[in-house]
Amino acid sequence: MGHMDAINRGHQELLDEISSLKQHIQELELYKAEHQHMDDSLREIEAKYRFIMGNTADIIRILDLNQRCVYLSPSVFRIRGFTVEEASERTIDQDLTPESLQQVLSAFEEEMTLEATGTADPDRTRTLELETFRKDGSLIWMEANFSFIRDTQGKLTGILVISRDISERKKAERALRKSEQALRTILDNTYDAIFIHDLEGRILEGNQRMLDLYEITKEQAIRSTIIDDFSCEGSSLAEQKERWDRVMKGETVTFEWKAKRPNDGSLFDVDVALKRIDLGSRPVVLANVRDITRRKATETALRESEEKFRAVVENSRDTIMRFDRRHRLLYVNPNVKEQTGIPPGNFIGKTLEEAGAPEELCSLMEQATEHAFLSGEIGRTEFQLPDGTWLDSMLIPERDASGKVKAVISSSHDITAHKQNEALWRVLFQAAPLAIGVIDEDRILTRVNDHCVQTFGYRPEEMVGRRTDFLYFSGDEYRAVGEALYSSSYYATKEVRMKRKDGGSIWVLLSRSYLNGRDASEGSMVIVQDITTRKALEEQLRQAQKMEAIGQLAGGVAHDFNNILQAILGYTNMVLFSMGHNDRNYGKLKEVEKAGERAAALTRQLLAFSRRQVLQLGPLDLNQAVDHLMKMLRRLIGENIELSIHPGHALWKVNADRSQIEQVLINLCVNARDAMPDGGRLSIETQNVWLDEDYCIHHDWAKPGRYVLLSITDSGCGMDGETQKKIFEPFFTTKEKSHGTGLGLATVYGVVRQHDGMIQVYSETGKGSRFNVYLPVTESTDEEILEERQVPSPGGHETILMAEDDEPLRFLTTEMLKMAGYRVLAAVDGEDALRIYQEHGREVDLLLLDVVMPRKGGRTVYDEIRAINPEIRCLFMSGYSEDAVHTNFILDHGLKLIQKPFKSLDLMRMLRQELDRS
Repeated sequence: MGHMDAINRGHQELLDEISSLKQHIQELELYKAEHQHMDDSLREIEAKYRFIMGNTADIIRILDLNQRCVYLSPSVFRIRGFTVEEASERTIDQDLTPESLQQVLSAFEEEMTLEATGTADPDRTRTLELETFRKDGSLIWMEANFSFIRDTQGKLTGILVISRDISERKKAERALRKSEQALRTILDNTYDAIFIHDLEGRILEGNQRMLDLYEITKEQAIRSTIIDDFSCEGSSLAEQKERWDRVMKGETVTFEWKAKRPNDGSLFDVDVALKRIDLGSRPVVLANVRDITRRKATETALRESEEKFRAVVENSRDTIMRFDRRHRLLYVNPNVKEQTGIPPGNFIGKTLEEAGAPEELCSLMEQATEHAFLSGEIGRTEFQLPDGTWLDSMLIPERDASGKVKAVISSSHDITAHKQNEALWRVLFQAAPLAIGVIDEDRILTRVNDHCVQTFGYRPEEMVGRRTDFLYFSGDEYRAVGEALYSSSYYATKEVRMKRKDGGSIWVLLSRSYLNGRDASEGSMVIVQDITTRKALEEQLRQAQKMEAIGQLAGGVAHDFNNILQAILGYTNMVLFSMGHNDRNYGKLKEVEKAGERAAALTRQLLAFSRRQVLQLGPLDLNQAVDHLMKMLRRLIGENIELSIHPGHALWKVNADRSQIEQVLINLCVNARDAMPDGGRLSIETQNVWLDEDYCIHHDWAKPGRYVLLSITDSGCGMDGETQKKIFEPFFTTKEKSHGTGLGLATVYGVVRQHDGMIQVYSETGKGSRFNVYLPVTESTDEEILEERQVPSPGGHETILMAEDDEPLRFLTTEMLKMAGYRVLAAVDGEDALRIYQEHGREVDLLLLDVVMPRKGGRTVYDEIRAINPEIRCLFMSGYSEDAVHTNFILDHGLKLIQKPFKSLDLMRMLRQELDRS
C-alpha cells in the first residue's frame, strides 16, 4: 500500500511534470510563433531598408572608429562609378583631394577631442563640402553629413556619413558669383553714376562711377546723404515735393540738378533719374546720375555759334536760301536782293517762280533742289543768269531726327570773275609755247597742254594719269628732281635732263608752283621750258671761249718764241757769214739754222690758230685755188687714194689770203689721207650757198649770209663724238707721238675764223668724215645777189614717204614739206618706212630717204620698194656728198641726192624736178 502510494505519488509527480512540460512546450511553441512573426517583420523592415538604401540619391556609408568602411550603399556606383566592393576597399585619402582630406581629418580630430572631454552633444551632426574622385579620375563635389553611432550605453561605436552630389549646385554658385561679378563690373564701368539711397536720402550702395564722379571713397559714400552732401546748398526734398511724390508713386522721374562734390565743394551739372524700388521688404530709391557739364558747355558754345553763324549768313556775300519739301522758301539772306533784285521778304513762303526770280534760275534750282531731296546727297551746280552772271550753287540736305531730308539749304556764290579767269587760263594754258602740266601730291599728271607733244613726243592722253617718272632716265634722277623741287616753299626751279618718247634726251628748265600756294597737298603746276638749244649754245660758247683762250695763249707763246727764234737765227746767220764753208763747225751751225726754221714754221701755225698772222687779203676764186694745188695734192695723198674734184658753177669770189686758204686745203687733205692708211676716196667740192634766217634758227652755229662752201670728204676711219669735240684744239692728235704735231686742224680752225668763216665736221666712226668750210662772199653787187637767188619753187599736193632717224631733222623736214602743201608720211627708220609703204603704198608718189639709218638704210628700203613698184620716184638725203663712199651707188644708178644741210628752197626745187620728171 505504501509502495503503491509511492508509485501513485511518483506517477502523479510524473503526470504533473508532464503537464508542466506540456505547458512549457505550449509556451515554447507560442514564443516560437511570436518570434517567427518578429523575424518576418524584421526581415520585411530590413528589405524595405535595403531597398531605400539601394535607391537613395545619396551615398550612405558607415565607418568604424578606425575609419574603415562597415557598410556602403549601392548608390556609390551610380554617383562615383565604383562598385560597393571597390569603394569599400578604398581608404579616405584615396577618395578625397588633399584639401578635402585635410578638412575631414581636422573635423574628426576636433570631434574626438570633444568626445574625450565629454562635452559633445551626442546627437550632433557636421556637414562638409568635399572634392571627391570618381572612378574615371574626374572630380565631383559632395556634401557629406557626419553623425555618430552609439550603443545602448551611449558609447561611440561608429560614424554614419551621408554624401550627396552637389556638383551642379557648385556650378550654379560659381555662375552666380560670376554673374554677380559681371554685374558689378558693368555697374562700375557704366558711364553713369548709379547708387541706392533710402527714403531719407542716406546712401546705401553705389558703383565706381559714383565714387569717381563725386571724388569720394566707398566709406565716405555710405556716410553721405544726397541732399546734405551731394547737392548744392539750399537744396531740399521739400522743395522738390512734386517730383518726390511722383517717385514715391513708382514713376521714373528725370530732371537736371546742380550737384556738389563733398570734398572740395565744387558744383557741376547732372541729369538725374529717380525710381523707387523694393529690396526685399524695404523701399529704396535707385538714382541714375549723368555728368552733363560738357553737354552744357557744348550747348552754350552752340548758342554762341548759332549767333555767330547767323551774323555770318546775314552778312555773307553769297546768296543763302532754305527750301522745304514743296520748294517753298523758309529763309533767304539779304544778299538775295543783289543777285535777283527782289527784297528778301518777298521770298518767304513762296517758290522762286512765285517770288519772280528769273525763269532760268527757277528751272535749274528746282531740278537741283529736287535731286538733293531725293538722293539725300550734297549737290553742286553751276549756271549762268540772263545778265551773264555765273553762280556756283551748293545744295546741302538738312535731315530730321529720323534721317529723312526735311529741308535743303543752298549757297550760291558769284563766280563770274573766276569763270573769266578760268577761260583766260585755258587759253594761256594751251597757247603758251611751253609744256605745262598739273600733277597731284603723288606726282601723277592730271592735265597737260598740247605743247607737251612738241616737247616730249607724247600726246596728252598718253601722259595724263601716269606718274612723271617715265620722263626720266632713272629712278635716281626722278627722286633727285623731286627732292629739289619739293624741298623748297611756294616756287622752285631746276635745270634737268628729261627723256622724250623716242628715247632722246632734252634739257629743260622745270618751274614748280603749288596750286594752293602752301604745299603739294592740292597739287602743283609744273612748267617745262625746253632749253636744249640754249644748253647747246652755252656749250658752244664755252668751247669758243676755251678755243679763244687757247688761241690767246698760243699767240702769246708764238710771239715770245718768235723773238727767241729771231735771236737764234740772227746770231746763227752772223756766225755763218763770218766763217768759211770749210770750217769744221759750219755744218753744225747749218743744222741749228734748219732747226730754227722748223721751229719758226711751228710758230707760224700757232699764229694761224690764234688768228694773229698777217693776212694778204684779196678776191679769190676757190675753184682756181683748188685747181692750182691739184698736182701737189695728188703727190701728198698717194696713189692708193682716189681724188675727185667737183667745182661749183659760177662760183662766187671770197676775200681771202690765198696762201692761207691753200694751207687750209692742204691740211684738210693730209688729215683725210692719214685717216685712210689703206687707201680710199677723197673728194673736194665747192658750191655757192645762201644761209637764210630760217636755216640759222635750226643750226645755231650758222650766221645768215652768202658763202662759198668748200667740202673735203673722205671714206676713212671717222671719229666719235668725244674726238670731234677736241679736234680743233692745239696739240690734240690721235696719231702716235712721232707722227704729227697736233697743229694741223688747229691751224685750219684759226685761218677760217680769221676769215670770218665757219667750219663744221660731220663724221661717224668707221664711216668717214666731211669738213665743210664756209667762207663769206665779197665784192658782189646787189644785182649779182638777186641773180643767184632762187625763185621759190612751187609746192604740191603729192604724198611723200619720208624716212629720217634723227628726230629733230625729221620734224624739220616734215614741217618744210607740209608748208609746201605736200602730204607727209614720216618714218623713224628703214623698217618703219617699209611698214608704212605696205599700208599706204598706192598713195605714195615719192620716197625721200636718208642714206644711213638704223634698221635698214635708204638704199635697202629703196631696193625693196622698187621690187614692188619699179616706177617709184626717190630722192636721197645725206650728210656726205654724192661721191662719198656711202653714197656712190647714187651716182652709179643716176639717182638724185640732196646734201645736208640743205635749204628749204633747194629741197622744194629738187622734189619738184623729180616729181615732174617724165
